[in-house]
Amino acid sequence: MTKSRAWLLPALCLAGLAANVSGRTLEPLISVISAEFSVGVAIGALLTSFYALPFALGQPLLGPMGDIYGKQRTLKICLWILTMSLFGAASATSFDALSLARIIAGFAAGGVVPACMATIGDAYPPEKRQVAISIFVTMGMMAQIFATSASGLLGETIGWRMSLLGTAIIALIGTLAATFILKTPQRTSQDHFSVGLALGNYKLVFRNPKAVLCYSTVFLEGIGLYGILPYMGDLLSREGEARITEAGIVIGALGAGGLVYVACVSSLLKFFHRRHFMWVGGLLMIVGPVSLALHLEWRTIAAAFAITGLGFMLLHNSIQTEAVELAPAARQSAYSLHAFCFFTGQASGPPLFGAAVMILSEPVALCLSAFILATTGISMSILFGRLARGEQQAQ
Repeated sequence: MTKSRAWLLPALCLAGLAANVSGRTLEPLISVISAEFSVGVAIGALLTSFYALPFALGQPLLGPMGDIYGKQRTLKICLWILTMSLFGAASATSFDALSLARIIAGFAAGGVVPACMATIGDAYPPEKRQVAISIFVTMGMMAQIFATSASGLLGETIGWRMSLLGTAIIALIGTLAATFILKTPQRTSQDHFSVGLALGNYKLVFRNPKAVLCYSTVFLEGIGLYGILPYMGDLLSREGEARITEAGIVIGALGAGGLVYVACVSSLLKFFHRRHFMWVGGLLMIVGPVSLALHLEWRTIAAAFAITGLGFMLLHNSIQTEAVELAPAARQSAYSLHAFCFFTGQASGPPLFGAAVMILSEPVALCLSAFILATTGISMSILFGRLARGEQQAQ
């Protein structure tokens, strides 16, 4: 392995960490921020959507730009914009200013993870790709474990602004790593963005019948799981846990479950197919939401969400690997559509969950989320299996 290749994955992991931390640290702080700016928790929870929605909506533009102008060039520009917006969020003096900073951060982060995933897809052969992707995703899991837990603790002790400042510093480290380690290839005279070329890339992606399955899966994951997280502090407080530290630990437990997956994935792939991962993942993901619906003690809920995190990675990492293989000639466009659907689901999830709570009740809304997650994993396992059998018969 060359020296540049040896440093490639660590640099991409640090870049991905910048985006993952920025997207997760705010969730345990929603109740505190809402109180400071005198807005309801349902309004404060929209800060999650203000990040996720521009992340999603920027994908149709940022994906083709990465394929045309260069993945690493796009990555570096987005990282610098992300870092500056995070420093702006930490110093926001009003809810509107914080919302604007989150919108800019979300859009910029939308150019980070897809570029990293596409670069991994280009650099690693198929037999090593899922392991490399799982290592990259580990940094996202670490962000969930440490960033969300530390965010809740810092927010409760020294204030939410210091928590967001820490997020900005982490992003700066990732930005500097990408800037100085990743080499930006020289542009060619053929590098010209056009709507026609972008649409051509997306048409190429949808020639693969797996595309619709991949994108449907991550959209439903975003709604079913991430719609709950901004309400975690409020859900736990109603069970006598008023401190936001517990909310950060419970959300961080998702990452702990993800780390279990990363530790086992190489061995599991020797005996099981991705389709097996999908249906098992769907079943395991229901444990966390059901534990909340049953009003269990918060430590038990944290353990349940660790199981949910394992299930999420079994399903989600399998879909990620499928997504980067949809169209090798338009790899970043393919993964950008993946991110578009995933973050559209995340942006839609909080208001949908809030509406379900108002109309149905908290336990029913949580069980509905669990049903969505289980049904998604099982049905996609069946549908991917049918496509595989059809491909074998065609050969």
